[in-house]
Amino acid sequence: MLENKNHRRCSNFSPLRDKSMKDLIYLFRWQDGLEILLLTFVFYRLYLRLRKKRALRMVLAILALPVFYLIARWIDLPLSVWGLQNLWAVILLVLVVLFQQEIREVLGSLTFPSFFLGRQEVITSEALNRVADGAFRMTEKGMGGLIVLQRKDDLDEFIHGQTPLDSEISEAILLSIFNPQSPLHDGAVILQGDRIRYATALLPVSQSLSVPREWGTRHRSGLGITEVSDAESIIISEERKNILYARRGKVEKIGKKEDLTRSLGDLPPLLDEKNRKQRWMSTLSHDLPIKTLFFGIVLLLWVFVIGIHQGEISFSIPIEYYSAPVDLGIAGDPPKEINVRLKGSQRLLSSTNPEQVRVQINLSKAHQGMNQIQLCEADILTPSGINVTYFYPRSVRIYLSPVSNSIKK
Repeated sequence: MLENKNHRRCSNFSPLRDKSMKDLIYLFRWQDGLEILLLTFVFYRLYLRLRKKRALRMVLAILALPVFYLIARWIDLPLSVWGLQNLWAVILLVLVVLFQQEIREVLGSLTFPSFFLGRQEVITSEALNRVADGAFRMTEKGMGGLIVLQRKDDLDEFIHGQTPLDSEISEAILLSIFNPQSPLHDGAVILQGDRIRYATALLPVSQSLSVPREWGTRHRSGLGITEVSDAESIIISEERKNILYARRGKVEKIGKKEDLTRSLGDLPPLLDEKNRKQRWMSTLSHDLPIKTLFFGIVLLLWVFVIGIHQGEISFSIPIEYYSAPVDLGIAGDPPKEINVRLKGSQRLLSSTNPEQVRVQINLSKAHQGMNQIQLCEADILTPSGINVTYFYPRSVRIYLSPVSNSIKK
């Protein structure tokens, strides 16, 4: 009896390295797209809250870890891959401990509407008129002062030594605060909306080289707060008896009350229905590089999570024989199934059944008599994104005889 051994060279198999972006596309659902967009928005809003805080480094470090993991796995760095997989929770804990103060400050001042919708402290025209009246009345009396209007940015991280007031805005209260005999006259007044939030606030001093030498601490502080935030400030000089208006790191001299009111009320006007589309387009294009960066990071996070949540499952799969020579047929009782172990995303494995996995053996090169055929991973057809890690037996023995003598089933 002749025995023909059909040996085929099987390529080395590595399920991690063989995973491609094409495989990941099959794992993508519309829910994943919605989640990626939502997380991109959340990360961007978090960036806006933290961009002037040290805690931003923590956020960037956390988001960078999946990128490092993917790079390490791509270039086959086993120790780095093992460390990032097993020390992920420890790394997060260390970062939280290091930046606990910043996290406490952000969470303490965070509200749901301000986080998702943004915060714009709007001051009414009546309050603006009272602020302007108070500022020009102070110049008449030879009083100095510094008034800061808070806009979107939170000023708590920039100011120190403040005294909480939470009072309404009025000319009399402003004159009372900046009266040289008042214990509250030293420092700045912080306006939030239509309320006086703080008095005696100490502000960061401008570091600009173009600041006039004759300017004192009050003028430098009034300019400095506008350099680190979107706040606006009114600087009343007791010596020169003039008023300066500072915004976005620039200062202009105000001669009339109407000019000050107009400058303070120079906010984006309410848009009609015709211009709403332009507003939306402008909002979407604002900080586009930063938004694109966060979108890419979230997309990498998705790939990272899908890659880590791997599982394995075993099936007994029937063997399909095909392309036997026309004059030969299978005789006897050939192997009917093999055991296959599959690895892939748990999401895919949970929806995979044995009918989706096929084992096909090509008999086109088989000859009459006993044939021992070596199996390869290429003989096992699996859904995209699922890889074979083990199968047994590794070879099968098939006896072929002339069709006239074979047993037909």
